[in-house]
Amino acid sequence: MMQLDAITVFAEVARLMSFTEAGRALNAPLSTVSRKVSELEASLGTRLIDRSKRQIRLTDAGETYYNLCRKGLETLAHANRVMNDRRTDTAGTVTVTMPPNLCECVFLTAIETFQLRYPKAHLRVLVSERMLDLVDDNVDISFRVAPPTQPDLVSRTIMRHRHRLVATPDYAAINALPMEPENLADHRRIGFGFSTRRKVTWSLSKGTKTEEISFQPELAINDYAAIKAAVLAGQGIGELPKPLCQGALQAGQLVEVMPDWRFPEIKLYAVHSGDGLLSKLARLFLDIVATRIKS
Repeated sequence: MMQLDAITVFAEVARLMSFTEAGRALNAPLSTVSRKVSELEASLGTRLIDRSKRQIRLTDAGETYYNLCRKGLETLAHANRVMNDRRTDTAGTVTVTMPPNLCECVFLTAIETFQLRYPKAHLRVLVSERMLDLVDDNVDISFRVAPPTQPDLVSRTIMRHRHRLVATPDYAAINALPMEPENLADHRRIGFGFSTRRKVTWSLSKGTKTEEISFQPELAINDYAAIKAAVLAGQGIGELPKPLCQGALQAGQLVEVMPDWRFPEIKLYAVHSGDGLLSKLARLFLDIVATRIKS
């Protein structure tokens, strides 16, 4: 198949009627320009440029080929300009995906800011536990708690946090809160339940010591917002992501249980196909999210 760069080099030589000037315009050595044109002539099996005289000229075949190529190259340049304008425009649609329970407590302020700044933009938010595919699901940015496994994807860490064990002050007043992980068995435990297994594992560390507690919760729910509601209702001790319980802790609605024992750190990643493939709107939304989370 014909190499597009060789056709581009030939078209530039034909336009300027000079190998030297074409090399300057393309920022390429004269030897490269000459070689590309010779390779193109060899692949076509015909001479395109007459080099027999001091001043070059196009052969009849070269004239015909140049006129045909010029139209195609102009169409290609126009297509590139359209795509570039699309990348730099602030009108369009951005599609993002994020895990459940984080939309309101982590992203809502960023979403509101984005919509106020760019009123012509449309934002599609897909909340899903499933790792949606960027291409198949037409997603610009995927916010997820697991790094990508595909080597061609780019990931950016935008937040680090830990889960917290929490209960209400009323529950703590009636039930002596545990001091060590093994004492949790004396309490009603509210855990994030999975449909594929009944047991929940809490991994807790204190200094160099780590305890892994596997148990069947007295109440298992596969939704952290519902777990928060159950804990606030005084139904027991539950595990919640920090962004989801931080406001209630600061307001005194919840207290932290065994604060010296810590869950593993969790990272929230922004995953996309690369800065060169992100539209301007997608980049602006990502920057707003990162700034809001940092503040």
